[in-house]
Amino acid sequence: MSFNYQPNYMKLIKALQEGGLEGASQAKQARATRGLGGKLPLDIKQVDTESLSEQMLSYFSDIDEQNKRAREENKAKAEAAEKANAEVDPVTGEIEPPMEDPDVDMSGDIIDMIASFEGFRSTAYDDFGQLSIGYGTKATSKNQTMTEEEARKELTKQVMQARTIVLKAAEKHGYDWSENQIDALTSFTYNLGQGNLNQLLENGTRGNEEISEMMLEYNKADGKTLGGLTKRRKAEADLFTQGYNS
Repeated sequence: MSFNYQPNYMKLIKALQEGGLEGASQAKQARATRGLGGKLPLDIKQVDTESLSEQMLSYFSDIDEQNKRAREENKAKAEAAEKANAEVDPVTGEIEPPMEDPDVDMSGDIIDMIASFEGFRSTAYDDFGQLSIGYGTKATSKNQTMTEEEARKELTKQVMQARTIVLKAAEKHGYDWSENQIDALTSFTYNLGQGNLNQLLENGTRGNEEISEMMLEYNKADGKTLGGLTKRRKAEADLFTQGYNS
């Protein structure tokens, strides 16, 4: 959001030009009375009447330029996040999750497991309110088509992002998860997203046994229990319990 300060202060400049320092002071006091007063970038008592307008306009020009640069940076971040199917953190301004993580290593097993649950579709389809394609990845339009090879590449990319989210959660909350547990939660996160993973972990307060039990509860879509999701959650929970660390 940007603000244009010039119209209000142009009135102050006009008052200065017409009524001198006394007129400018009265105008500034009137603005403050209406709750509009912010501290000026200079003290009108310390400058001459002829230079005040030029200094104030220069100040506002700098503000506008800073706002313009900020808008351009935010636009660039939003475009980068869209390409990565990620989001921009509203606090830090960083893209979450990272588009790449050199420490993320995945076996073909987890890719195959997720692919088997998702199934392949070469055309875009409605996926409970989201337009999906391939192996459940986000489609760009309802007319999009995709080969199985292309779908596999997009699947791998999205699974990497899901796995990165899981690894960051483990680091943040101090979980010592095995590879099986990470794989299980990667499948869960790929299907349901980071928000549901955070909910499942209850901000790191749940232990492994409770996590595996609660995982089974995420088997509904549009309020209805689905057999496919029930089967998937059971497989993920079983994989997770195989990796229990004592």
